[in-house]
Amino acid sequence: MSDRRNYRNRRNRDRRSVERRRSFDERESMERHSMREDAEQSTGSDGRMRRRKRSKIEKFNFQMQANLLLAFGVVIVLLLILIGVLIKINIKDGSRYAKKVLNQQSYTSAEIPFKRGDITDRNGIVMATSIKVYNLAIDPWYVLNNQDSSKKKYKDAVIDVLVDYFGFDKDEVTSEIEDKQNSRYYILKENVDTELVNGYEEYIKKYQKKNKRTVKGIWFDEEYERRYPLNTVASSVIGFTYDKNMGNWGIEGQYNSTLNGSTGRSFGYYDSELNLERTVKNAEDGNTVVSTIDSMLQKIVENHIDRFNADTGAKNVAVIIANPNNGEILAMASSNGKYDLNNPRDLSFMYSDEEIQAMTSEQKLEILNSIWRNYCLSDSYEPGSTYKPFVIAAGLEEGILLGNETYYCDGKEVVVEGTKPIKCAKRSGHGLITLQQALMFSCNDALMAIGKSIGREKFAKYQTEFGFGSKTGIDLMGESTGIVYDASGLNPLELATSSFGQGLNVTMVQMVAAFSSVVNGGNYYEPHVVKQVLNSSGAVVNDVEPVLVKKVISQKTSDTLLTYLKATVDEGTAKYAQVEGYSVGGKTGTAQKLPRSANNYLVSFIGVAPCDNPQMIIYSIVDEPNVEKQSQSKFAQELAANIMKDVFPLMDIFPEDGTDINYYDPNGSDNPDDIEPTKKPEEPEATEAPEPQETLTPNDGNEDEYEFDSLDQEVEDDITNIIEDVSELEEDNE
Repeated sequence: MSDRRNYRNRRNRDRRSVERRRSFDERESMERHSMREDAEQSTGSDGRMRRRKRSKIEKFNFQMQANLLLAFGVVIVLLLILIGVLIKINIKDGSRYAKKVLNQQSYTSAEIPFKRGDITDRNGIVMATSIKVYNLAIDPWYVLNNQDSSKKKYKDAVIDVLVDYFGFDKDEVTSEIEDKQNSRYYILKENVDTELVNGYEEYIKKYQKKNKRTVKGIWFDEEYERRYPLNTVASSVIGFTYDKNMGNWGIEGQYNSTLNGSTGRSFGYYDSELNLERTVKNAEDGNTVVSTIDSMLQKIVENHIDRFNADTGAKNVAVIIANPNNGEILAMASSNGKYDLNNPRDLSFMYSDEEIQAMTSEQKLEILNSIWRNYCLSDSYEPGSTYKPFVIAAGLEEGILLGNETYYCDGKEVVVEGTKPIKCAKRSGHGLITLQQALMFSCNDALMAIGKSIGREKFAKYQTEFGFGSKTGIDLMGESTGIVYDASGLNPLELATSSFGQGLNVTMVQMVAAFSSVVNGGNYYEPHVVKQVLNSSGAVVNDVEPVLVKKVISQKTSDTLLTYLKATVDEGTAKYAQVEGYSVGGKTGTAQKLPRSANNYLVSFIGVAPCDNPQMIIYSIVDEPNVEKQSQSKFAQELAANIMKDVFPLMDIFPEDGTDINYYDPNGSDNPDDIEPTKKPEEPEATEAPEPQETLTPNDGNEDEYEFDSLDQEVEDDITNIIEDVSELEEDNE
């Protein structure tokens, strides 16, 4: 048994050995054959054979083929299973999974608006503010392409709510939404009533519960709208906004960056349950600007301007009230710069609908710009005799004038030899007068002599010192520089005419700033309309301190001028500016406008009160009053006097003699017509009053252009004679 087993084992070993030898011989034969082929292919031109290495070739046997086939079959089966699963998902739950994927990838980013800061008057009364408003917004694409858990489209529920709660017409709102079907954001309605916004959430809860419907895709966007509670009050000072938060003119434009805050932003995405996950960066509100304007004084000024226009009328009427001791503007108004800040582009108060429709866009814009611009600082004009105090102040400060000078006015003055004389309004002359009387009677003959004694260099120096010919630096847009001669341009004729306020152009704010320095001890303050800046919490960010620019004249010179100005109101040409019980000083002015042949005039009065302790400056201008004889400065004087009567008590300026006063009631009527005026001072008799003055003056250095300045109607005959002389002089010059 064991022998047979051993025999079989030996036989198997022999068989395997034979097979190994056979396999080895076959491989060796194949290698030799391959080497011969390689040698034949690689034999070079030199006959040498290059040997090449060959890798061993393993036989791809049956077992390997079976393994590969098995692996391939498994992969095919898995792919078939995966395809089946995908087909099942797509058929059964494709829309649900697609929605989840889209919602997880739907990111939202929305701006959070800031609140623009308020503008208040000096007493905290709001003159400009921003009110939160709501816009009704919708996502048309979402509403039209999605459905709730009950597989009902959001569209039907949304339209039901829009019609039932917001009052939309069903057909119109449906068409509107479908027209915006590819939009993800669309505002359906602006300025939604606050009551609707507040009640919306409760309404939706009841609607969804009752109708078992879900409402999604509509919401409210918050924004701020600029409002002006006082409408037209101080419109040229406040300015307005456009494009929501861009300031235009006035404080709105000048302090735009201060009033504006920074926009916030909300970032978020919808999760698988359509819940919005948010990250919010809050907005920062703008700062509040506290102006120097007193809204009550401003209202009084504007009401008196309106009353003047109703009674007399003029091309333009303008008034500034200021504090001479720090440069604060308390009121600033002009009849041509009054418009509704809540509707600044409305022209219906000036033109009919037919006239407006006939205008081109360029014409409308030109008219609007003329309304929006601030006349008090943007327009320049010849000041006339209100310029004389600055000339006398310059002479006193330089020591050229001592105050005891006398001048002989013979009614005319030859400025340049060989030319016709420039005549004073009083043809017979004022006679021998003092320096004070030269200002009281507004004598051009004396002022020409004073200007000549000062000389061109020093005259030009004080024009610059008083701020004429340059911007004052007031914190408002659109300030003009005016026009003055430099020293080289002040030839004898130009020097003579400039000495009484002709041949140069100034602005109202320049005159107020310069006149303040004359009466406050010589300190030139930069005029300004902003007093303070507060943050959104009410904390002080910046106190605007008065800016003392320079010292122009001494206290002594200032005191002398105050005496002269008071005498001018008490006894001189400014008697219509008297206010019973108060010490008022001031100077009148009349300027004939170009072309001279039209005989159009701008009359003015600049005053200070009280003279022993100046607390306010008032400057009034009446441009081309609607009367036959425009050259009467009493129009500007009376306007200023009526305003002063009402504003003195509000400024805590009380009568020196204990005279009873009528208070302007801020809680009652705001119309000065409803207040009984104080008794008008009696006019002095003719023998006691200074004789009225007429001034014949060349302008702009042009000898053939003249003006006359008349203060009373009683000199009309003399004026006629002057006009005849002017015509004769013009003919001679030609």
